[in-house]
Amino acid sequence: MESSSYMPDADFGRYLANVTERDIDLLLMEEFHISDDFVAWFCGELGLRDFSPDGAWHSLSDTDGESDLLLRVVKGRQRIGILIENKVGAPEQDLQAERYHLRGIRSREQGKLDDYVTVMCAPTCYLDALSPNSAYQHRVSYEQIAEWFSKQQGRRAAWRHQIMLEAIDQGRRGYTMAVNATITDFHLAYWKYLRRQHPRIHMERPKDRGNNSNWIILTGYDFPKGVKMHHKFDQHAMEIGFSKRKIDDILAVKADWPDDIAVVQKSQTASLAISVPQIDIKLSFEAQLPAIEEALKAAYRLMPYASLLQGPTEG
Repeated sequence: MESSSYMPDADFGRYLANVTERDIDLLLMEEFHISDDFVAWFCGELGLRDFSPDGAWHSLSDTDGESDLLLRVVKGRQRIGILIENKVGAPEQDLQAERYHLRGIRSREQGKLDDYVTVMCAPTCYLDALSPNSAYQHRVSYEQIAEWFSKQQGRRAAWRHQIMLEAIDQGRRGYTMAVNATITDFHLAYWKYLRRQHPRIHMERPKDRGNNSNWIILTGYDFPKGVKMHHKFDQHAMEIGFSKRKIDDILAVKADWPDDIAVVQKSQTASLAISVPQIDIKLSFEAQLPAIEEALKAAYRLMPYASLLQGPTEG
């Protein structure tokens, strides 16, 4: 194959019906693991010279969410973590860029990295729409990646170049959420259950949900502005968060918290968190009622603290 230009199969149409973010995740993962040349080029785009690959990981989660990709590189004894958010077209989640920094800082504190950088990989049309104040330190466009593949030899590089072109084209067409009927049904069952059994806890009627709809937002009817609870299925936690607040604000009002209530900072939100039983939103809601009830007991414990920071210090 001398050219990497795309020639759709005349009999069956486009070779790929669509390209998902996971497709690009795994393409990049493979290159990080098998191609030192690709790693050197990618690092060069971030201003990192003479670094060697030292492992790559996919979909790393902690209490602050998920990193799509982590590439660790080394030079001498210095280990740098490159935390990558990959987007074909899906909208950014709340404080997503800031939470990448929290995960980088935590990995550094745990001794897994000496330093880190954060990167957004996406089509140029997506990157151009990011806020000028975006917390991502670097941006690498799909067009840059496609160009790198176009300069490599062989059918494998040509095919990967074509995958990137497909992703770019899909990004231009805009994001269409793939509705997950099972997860949508779970959210709806949760909402109906609250209305019947727990009317003190308010939840907006859910719309269609996608594969990554792992949180449910809850409030009390008298919650102050900027205060919300989150049932985080992926983190096995029930939290009440105070937007634009710091841990010190909470501890200044109350310093002696029960052992099972953690005071945590989530970017610009200070939160109180209680660990709750694991719930799988891809399984039946009714079959997991005991675990859901335990989580709601945690919600009732947190609700009285909704007004904790009300008063002279409220902005």
